[in-house]
Amino acid sequence: MEKRYQIALNDLINYLKNSRFLNDKNMENAFRKIPRHEFVLESDLDYAYYNEPLLIMKNQTISQPAVVSRMTEWLDVREGQKILEIGTGSGWQTAILSYMVGKGTVYSVEIKPELVKFARKNLDKLGIKNVNVISSDGSIGYPQASPYDRIIITAACSEIPLPLIDQLAENGLIIAPVGDSMQSLILLQKTSQGIVEIKNQSNYVFVPLLGKFGKK
Repeated sequence: MEKRYQIALNDLINYLKNSRFLNDKNMENAFRKIPRHEFVLESDLDYAYYNEPLLIMKNQTISQPAVVSRMTEWLDVREGQKILEIGTGSGWQTAILSYMVGKGTVYSVEIKPELVKFARKNLDKLGIKNVNVISSDGSIGYPQASPYDRIIITAACSEIPLPLIDQLAENGLIIAPVGDSMQSLILLQKTSQGIVEIKNQSNYVFVPLLGKFGKK
């Protein structure tokens, strides 16, 4: 990695650790192994390691590093798991998940064809093989490969779409930003007794989930 990126990345990681958004060593390793500057537009390379979301295309964003860290840590992503991601975007969060699952598999569904192409190109650049980027309506999930150990929704929804709950394995976890103009990050677990809320934290802003079960 170029020295300017390395310095900026170290600064970002120190900030995230000090502000308690980055607590897991494996998560830190993922940030170091998956360079964010490979997933932003060329015009934004100088901002790649700022702790802020950046526009990519089609009014979509690459998520803020603090939020990627928070969601991934809460989701308790582990080696060998099968993960469904709703909203591929530029593929950075996807690549982080791919690193965390190791020999596992990530299925990432993106509704915008231009972003599917962009994400696939970015993932190919890094030689990432354990990700399937699917061009489809993420709000209905991807039942073909279900059930999933973990599901992450990277766009705001009024409520978590029921098809995604159906595709979650028993004892699996699902995380999503839920709400209208501001969202709460909600972590749920599917148990034999039903759905249990594990965590809930307010004051997040995501682009809206599109599709059949997306924002009305």
